Amino acid sequence: MGQTNKRNYDRYTLEFKLQAVKLANHTNIMSKDIAEGLGIHPVMLYRWQMEHRDGKLVANKHMKKSKPSPKRRPDRADPVVQKDDELKQALKKIKKLEKVLDNKTEELDLLKKAERFFAEKTKK
Repeated sequence: MGQTNKRNYDRYTLEFKLQAVKLANHTNIMSKDIAEGLGIHPVMLYRWQMEHRDGKLVANKHMKKSKPSPKRRPDRADPVVQKDDELKQALKKIKKLEKVLDNKTEELDLLKKAERFFAEKTKK
């Protein structure tokens, strides 16, 4: 009896598929060249384009979630994520400064009351 070998197929993330479709939809570049550059069969790229048009392009359910590379330099980070982080930091700083301002305002009010109190006491 013969043995059957289990085939190992390449599995691609949804991000990879979307990037490939985005490149293939560029007007001045042939899809065949994009597929060759990415190391995939042109028919697969055409299928991904068709699925994207129909709204059926999905991630491979057997694909493990990819983790971001730990060697990624911060200057090449996603600008949207970078802006969100900056916004969060700015909001934290604003809240901290508002608390400091409230404390200083309370101190000033207390000092004004004390000044009035001692001014009245010295008059008597």
